[in-house]
Amino acid sequence: MTKFGINDILNAKSRAAGTGGVNEYTEIWLSPYDVKPSESNFYSQENIEELADSFLAVGQQEPTVLGRMNGEFKIVSGHRRNLANIMNIERGHEEFKKVRYLYRDMSAAMFELSLLIGNAYNRELTAWEKTQQAQRLKEALLRAKEEDGLEITGKLRDIIAELMNESPTNIARMESINNNAAPEIKEQLKSGTMGITAAYEAAKLTEEEQKEIAADAATGGNIRAKEIAQKVAEKKAGDSYETPHPESITSLCYSCQRYKDCNVKTGTCEKCDQYINKAEAEKTDEQRDSEEQDRIDRDTKKKLREQADREIMESLPSDRKTEHKVHEIKIAASFYDDVTSGRKRFELRKNDRGYKEGDSLKMLEFADGRHTGRTIDADIIYMLEEYTGLEEGYCILGIEVTAPSAPVSETDTSGGGAAGTNEH
Repeated sequence: MTKFGINDILNAKSRAAGTGGVNEYTEIWLSPYDVKPSESNFYSQENIEELADSFLAVGQQEPTVLGRMNGEFKIVSGHRRNLANIMNIERGHEEFKKVRYLYRDMSAAMFELSLLIGNAYNRELTAWEKTQQAQRLKEALLRAKEEDGLEITGKLRDIIAELMNESPTNIARMESINNNAAPEIKEQLKSGTMGITAAYEAAKLTEEEQKEIAADAATGGNIRAKEIAQKVAEKKAGDSYETPHPESITSLCYSCQRYKDCNVKTGTCEKCDQYINKAEAEKTDEQRDSEEQDRIDRDTKKKLREQADREIMESLPSDRKTEHKVHEIKIAASFYDDVTSGRKRFELRKNDRGYKEGDSLKMLEFADGRHTGRTIDADIIYMLEEYTGLEEGYCILGIEVTAPSAPVSETDTSGGGAAGTNEH
């Protein structure tokens, strides 16, 4: 069996999305009865009669895709199309006894991946189907790695997110639902009475609490993710939870795992020999592994960047090693006065220009997509990056305005996104 790699998987995604070719597939004409549906297909099989009627009216525009394993043809993409062809045969339309298919020899792991990816782009998936697909993709990728030697580079969660066109955060939520949600919650997600966010928040509660929420949803209750999240927050704070209104919170008690049972808790505790950080103590092994991997990734990227910077600096002539850079960026007109007055002393920017403390900014005001002619000169006096909550690859620049400068030509305005927005 021919081996496959991550490029084959991405090609399958492009093909399913309609942007890739099918040169690696072979055309074949078969009876719809001679191909087998996939036993692992969990996608809905609705509106077959309507699809069969459309075939009679305009023909089948897109062939069913097959995988051949041990001489047997199984459907990768097009279960509904094949059922529609069978329906038309049984209606007496003999022209459907042989129809066009595309096939390719596949291993079991490649077949499963192709099935999942192909169906993702042939229909609008429900929330429940997305959670199932995320779990099945993970299992299929690991199986391909074990059985076919698929080389997986990077985080598995990021690969799944790319294949599903979802964010890694959404994939993490789906994983939590698959691992922690009660069967009753999953059933409501499947029926459509709950969304992914609500199911994700509910999965943080006890099984009994989840059953109560599921029962409410089943009887037509208006289940809001925000309300469930509030319940989770109250539960974490203990049964004595009250909405706090302090000017500042300095007590360790609020974040202690023993808060509920402690008989000496106060609002001013700064040190305690019985303190246990609740957030740390209740982390799952998966969360700890994910945080450790994130830390390793950050450290590795930082070391590689530092090494690259050193190599660049060592290769430069000595008179350029302390070169002062001026970065030309755009800012929205709505921010101009706040920057010049000193009210806005920071910039959130994608760090793709090598910003560093001591560099300068030439900030060009833009309105309605055009440079107004006004600019601001500022120095970078502080730089924050790789901080919790800050998106990877972005930084916060502390700035000090030196002076608004004279207008410049619009032909000099090639850089940067508007202030307060992410650059891409």
